[in-house]
Amino acid sequence: MEKPGERGSMLIEVVFLMVLVMLPLLYLVGTLGRLQAGAYAASAAARETGRAYVTASDDASAPGRGQAAADLVFVSHGFTSGEGSVEVGCEQALCLTPGGSVRVTATVQVPLPLVPDFLSGALPTSVSMTSAHSEPVDAFRGQ
Repeated sequence: MEKPGERGSMLIEVVFLMVLVMLPLLYLVGTLGRLQAGAYAASAAARETGRAYVTASDDASAPGRGQAAADLVFVSHGFTSGEGSVEVGCEQALCLTPGGSVRVTATVQVPLPLVPDFLSGALPTSVSMTSAHSEPVDAFRGQ
């Protein structure tokens, strides 16, 4: 039996609980989506940097080509070129030696959404995503 002052209180409780549950859920989905974009950006930047590097005409132009490819990947995934970096290493003296390989490590810093800067000492404000890729240099490449 309904008491006189309680009409409509169920609606208020449901709306309050929905907001209480939905806001953290929406934040979680947004954060996971941004982290996934970071993972894709790191993986694609490592792969495309390696491909651009080994297809360069000489060792002098290879680093510029690789960095340009990485910057394009970072920007296309919604990051600035300052948030991502690539490191290229090779086992041989000249990176583009036929039959060798080039190892690329790409790292992107993914800032967490809605974390204020003054909490940087107490909470992490970004997550680092790293990916590595090894690209072979064509064995029949002319020097």
